[in-house]
Amino acid sequence: AMMKDQYANYVVQKILETCNDEQRELLVSRVKGHLQALRKYTYGKHIASRVEQLCGEGDAECDS
Repeated sequence: AMMKDQYANYVVQKILETCNDEQRELLVSRVKGHLQALRKYTYGKHIASRVEQLCGEGDAECDS
């Protein structure tokens, strides 16, 4: 629900930026299953974009 919210999506983005690698891996693994649905929402697109950016940087958690 936070990922689709007008304001709360920024909280999720900030968590992605500031968490440690283990936490990021867990969060990205949870979000990846919802990427297609998130792209349908204006604010969900921000999260989908950020997760894809992280995956583009070659993070190991994106290979799963």
